[in-house]
This record gives sequence, C-alpha cells and structure tokens, in this order.
Amino acid sequence: MAEFTDLTEDIKSLALRELGARLVGVAPAERLSGAPVGHRPIDFIPDARAVVVMGLPIVTPLMRWNSFMEGSVHIPETLAYTDDQGNPRTWKPLQTIRKHVERRCSYETINDELQRMSLYMALFLEEWGYQALYLPTTYGATHSWDDSGPKPPNGMSPFSHRHAAVAAGLGELGMNNLLLTSQYGPRVRLVSVITSAPLIADEPLQEPICLGEKCALCVRNCPAQAFGALHALPLPGQTSLLASFDVGACRNHYNRSGGHCGRECMTSCPLVSRGPCKEFSGRIKDEQPRAR
Repeated sequence: MAEFTDLTEDIKSLALRELGARLVGVAPAERLSGAPVGHRPIDFIPDARAVVVMGLPIVTPLMRWNSFMEGSVHIPETLAYTDDQGNPRTWKPLQTIRKHVERRCSYETINDELQRMSLYMALFLEEWGYQALYLPTTYGATHSWDDSGPKPPNGMSPFSHRHAAVAAGLGELGMNNLLLTSQYGPRVRLVSVITSAPLIADEPLQEPICLGEKCALCVRNCPAQAFGALHALPLPGQTSLLASFDVGACRNHYNRSGGHCGRECMTSCPLVSRGPCKEFSGRIKDEQPRAR
C-alpha cells in the first residue's frame, strides 16, 4: 500500500509542480462503471484501475469577453461590404474579434496545455510499468475537429471528464450541468488519464457548491432557453440537482444568431468570481520531489 501511496503522491506532484495543473484528483475506475457502455474506463483499458483528472481554470476577466473593446474607435459594431456576386452585405467585426479572443484564450490555449499535460502524465505512468491512455479535451475549439460535418448525437464525447472530476473529488455538477469547483466555480477545463495503476483514490466532495434553486441564474439566463425540468442525478458520494439540457436548442440558437452566445450558462454563475485556492501557492512550495 505504501508503494501505491508514493506513486499517487508522485503523480500529483508531477501534475502540480512540473506540468502546471491547478487541479488534480484520482478516481477509482469502478466509480465510473455506471457510464454508458463504450465510455467507461474499462472500455479503453480493460484492466483500468484509476483515472487521473487534471484541470486548468479560465482566468476571471475572460468571463467578460462579450463586452470587450466596447466603444472601440477602430473596430465597428457592423460593417457593410459587397460579396463576390456584387450583393450588399453586413457583418459584425467587433463580435467576431470578441469570439476570437474567447475561443482562443478560454478554450484552444487551455486545451493545448491540458493535452500536453495528459501526454506526459500517461508517459510517466507507462514508464513505471502501467498502461495509461490520455483522451482529448471535450470539443471547445479543438484543432482536429471538423466543424463542417454533423455533430455527435446528444453532444456525446469519448469520455466525460466532468463526471470523472466529480468521482475524483474535484467538484460537483451544477444545475447548468457544468463542473463547479470551490476554487474556480465553473470556469475550469479538464482532461483525464485512464490507467491500470492501482492509485489511491480521493474522496468525493461532501459539501455542496451549487446554490441550486435559490439561484438558478445559469438556467434562467440561457438565451436559447435550452434548460428544462430539474432532475436528481446520483453521482459518486453525492446527488446533484441538474436541469435537463436540450443540445439541439443550444445549437439551433447558436446557428440562428450567427454564433452569438455569451456563455450565460457559465458567466452568470455567481461562483465565477471566486479566486484561486489560497492554499495553492503554499501547496506547490511545500511539496518536495520524491526520490524513487
């Protein structure tokens, strides 16, 4: 057991000290055995024992991206032009650049970092004799995704990093179906590494984070009205109150509005303004590399 404790401490130290993660947790594979067939840890590695979940936050000011450059003297709200067929058209350069900032800084850059971190975590575990598989971050402007074709049904991804994060004790699912953490609220991106290593698991959170029906701003402020009836979802160590989510309504609004969505399901959450964990810098400083 001591050997596995040491290995668990090593992978957490690697994630925080060397790879740059701000969140890291370990879930036992069996906690995710209730996932849909084909999407469980054992469907990727038959003898999977654990899932390592790492996270990076979106910096707080990016939650205000939809108001950036207000009143710019250089970038107009709308601009007239003539297309190749000689037809008069208009476009919205300010909104286009705002979306570029948001997608690049809140998704693409963070996704690239998470993929790098998960690669090196998987290599570390393999070098110690265990199978390890890292998986893509979930959509969010990933470079290899073909946006010209149809989307997966129900927004399904290969593996649910947010459910793995709940199982690893990093947070809970909020009414908006997003992971909520005590350190960063909903502004977190995640990646997972499935492994055959028998790591020591973290306990699921016991104290609720989401304010639930007392707040519900994420649900009420959705411009697509994509959220519906509330339902209880049993998860490892807790039961979350979630609003049903209509992926089609969300996509239809996004397409009809020319991609205009302020991510109100995230930005309206009062937990968005929470700062980083006060103990984080101390935890990094105090941890010492373990000789092996």
